[in-house]
Amino acid sequence: MKNRINTKLASILVSGMLATSAVSAQEAATSKEEALATLVEQGEELFIDFCAGCHGDNGEGGAGPALLKNAKVESRSALLFQILFGATDHGMPPFASVLTDEEIAAIATYVRNSWDNEYGIVLARSVEMRRATEPEGEGEAEAATN
Repeated sequence: MKNRINTKLASILVSGMLATSAVSAQEAATSKEEALATLVEQGEELFIDFCAGCHGDNGEGGAGPALLKNAKVESRSALLFQILFGATDHGMPPFASVLTDEEIAAIATYVRNSWDNEYGIVLARSVEMRRATEPEGEGEAEAATN
């Protein structure tokens, strides 16, 4: 009898833990979706102000390369490097001294999740870490653009 009670109690406890785990996972997914939506919204405004003049309103390119369906946009590190340090030999100015980590994260998230791109969120912490690794010379900047 005691064994049945312990088994039933264990079953109830496990069921409760699984239900709590499922709710937590669902809440985390919703929170992630909300964060993505917020960054995309903020990034769109910043993109229009700072990037659309060269890359087009819809990422179609112009003076700068197209960003829609651009495989380089998939690389978080390469994209952040490009935004932060530019490619002055190709006409792209650096934005490290102009935009905050949060603003660059918003632009990168917008670019990585617009025009059929689906590459995920970029956090300000990622920008901060990439900013800390300033280019040592022309080689790194050139490698990021090729």
